[in-house]
Amino acid sequence: METRVAVIGVGRMGGRMSRRLLAAGHRVTVCDASQELVRQLVAEGAVAASGPGDAAREAEVVILSLPTPAIVDAVVGGEDGVLSSAMPGTVIVDMSTGDPGTARRVEAACRAVGVNFLDAPVSRGTAGAEQGTLLIMVGGDAEVLEVARPVLACLGTDILHVGGPGSGQVAKLCNNMLAAINMQALGEVLVTGVKAGVDLETLAGVLTGGTGGSWVLSNQLPKTVFAGNDATTFAIDLMHKDVWLFLRAAEELGLATPLAATAAQTLRIAKAEGYGERDYSAIVRYFEALAQIELIPSKEAAR
Repeated sequence: METRVAVIGVGRMGGRMSRRLLAAGHRVTVCDASQELVRQLVAEGAVAASGPGDAAREAEVVILSLPTPAIVDAVVGGEDGVLSSAMPGTVIVDMSTGDPGTARRVEAACRAVGVNFLDAPVSRGTAGAEQGTLLIMVGGDAEVLEVARPVLACLGTDILHVGGPGSGQVAKLCNNMLAAINMQALGEVLVTGVKAGVDLETLAGVLTGGTGGSWVLSNQLPKTVFAGNDATTFAIDLMHKDVWLFLRAAEELGLATPLAATAAQTLRIAKAEGYGERDYSAIVRYFEALAQIELIPSKEAAR
C-alpha cells in the first residue's frame, strides 16, 4: 500500500533510503540543503519540497536523516519545521544518530501537538541502506512503531524496539562506541603483530577464529583496509561526534568510561592529522603511519 513519505536529509544514508522507498512504490517527497541531491532523486521519481514544513505537509511518515542533534531540533521545531505543517497522527522517524536528551525533548514537543515521534538510528552503513538490510533501533511508543513498520520494513531487516523515547539513541551510541573501541584496538594489535613479523592474513585469521574476533574484523576491515579500499562509508568525523555523544550521556549518569575516553582522544588526534573525512577504518591507517609500516595481505605483497 502506498504511503506518503517525506525524507529530510538525502545524503549518503537518506538518499539510499529514498530510493528503497521509491522502489517499493511509496510516494516520496525529499528535502535537503543540497539541491543537487534533491534533483537526482526527483529524476528518479521523488517530489521536491522547498523546506521541512513543505515536505511534511501531506506526509504520513516523515523520515529524518541528519548530521547533528541541533539540526534535528531545528528541522522539527524551527520556523519552517516539520511541526509547522504536520498533520495530527503523522509519525516522525528520526533515523539520525543523536543524543537521548534531544530525542526525549523533541518527542515531548511532538506529542504536545498530536504528532508521533520515534528515535530510530540505524546500523550497517551505506551498504545496509542500499540493500534494505539496516538494523533499526527504535525508541518510543510500541504502537507508533507498528504504524511506521511497513515503511521501515523497506529499509531494514531487523527492526528492534528497545524502549521508550531516547532508547534508540542510547542503543546506537553504545553500538558505535564499541565499534570505535574495536577499530582502535585492531589498529594497535594488527600493526604490532605485522611489525613483529607475522603475516597479516595469518594474524587476521587467528584473531577472527579466536576469542578476539569481532564484526569489525570479519566484515569492515576485509572491505576496506585489507582490500586497499579507502572509500568512506562512515567518516571519522561522524564517529568522533557519536563517541562524544556517548561520553556526554555517560557523564550525565556519573559513569566512568576510560576506554571510551581513550578512543575519543585517538579520534580527535586523527582528525587533527587530516583523517576526519576518511572512513572510520582509517584509524588503522593512522597506527600504520605511527609505526611506519603498511598492512598488506601476502598475496598483494607477492605481486
